[in-house]
Amino acid sequence: MTLLLRATGLVVLACIGGIAWVSRELPTVAYLGKENPEQTSYMRRAIAAGRLDPTARLEWIPLSAISQGTVCGLVKSEDAIFFQHDGFNYRQTWMALRGQMQGKRVGHSTITMQLARNLFLGPEQTFDRKLREVLLTRYLERELTKPRLLELYLNVMELGPKVWGVAQASQYYFQKTPAELDAFEGTFFGAIAPAPLKPLDGSNRERARAKQAQVLWRLYVSGVISPAQYQAARLRHQAVFQALNAGASLREALDRPVPTDVPLPSLPNRIVSGELPGERMLDEACGYAAELEHWKRRDVPKF
Repeated sequence: MTLLLRATGLVVLACIGGIAWVSRELPTVAYLGKENPEQTSYMRRAIAAGRLDPTARLEWIPLSAISQGTVCGLVKSEDAIFFQHDGFNYRQTWMALRGQMQGKRVGHSTITMQLARNLFLGPEQTFDRKLREVLLTRYLERELTKPRLLELYLNVMELGPKVWGVAQASQYYFQKTPAELDAFEGTFFGAIAPAPLKPLDGSNRERARAKQAQVLWRLYVSGVISPAQYQAARLRHQAVFQALNAGASLREALDRPVPTDVPLPSLPNRIVSGELPGERMLDEACGYAAELEHWKRRDVPKF
């Protein structure tokens, strides 16, 4: 027992020492409260590998200049409880660990964790990198507000080949500004974000189709978009993925006009009677309470 206690103590001391050593080498994050980074760690890696021009820079845009459907669509797609957690979704982390033991891959990174990784780290699956990610996530949550964290994330996330942030993605896919994006266009980013460089075919296309359909439903029942916006987005969603299934390229599918002679998608019931005003969007966590009530009632369609 004495030997066991001593060994445990040595392990604890080693862990504390390791954390202290790694902490000394980590960059500060407080400057991000006011300064906008020009490049991310992932961009610098792409430059070093010859996949990105060295002059490439992030195209910055304030959170207020991004459409409500895009902001809330990415939150609901990437990190549903972003406004409630302290940087970590402990339930999702436990599910991911259990999934790994069963040979499954379950995502568990929050928006803040992804931001830490994109800005400062890389994709390596090592203990050292994961420890740095945890510590940086803590620092980011401590030093910055939730709106600022979200603004940073939307401006640095990779959304296609040489496409970084929603400003570049809006032009690349839709030839629009982020403020002009409708519900379909805004939620499309959430559909491709998990694999932005992977072609939309096979299982990846089906994953993206189901993910976007679910997020559109969540925006509607949360009161972020209106019934008319939901139906228009679902019609385009159906048309785009039908075109992709028929062999069209992504550009052809996105540019194809939406048929006007098809029945409108049915409207699921929702608790809220109206839409969430833009000025209350972040204060009410993109309508999270209303959406949660639907989940509790199991009032969720199949996607």
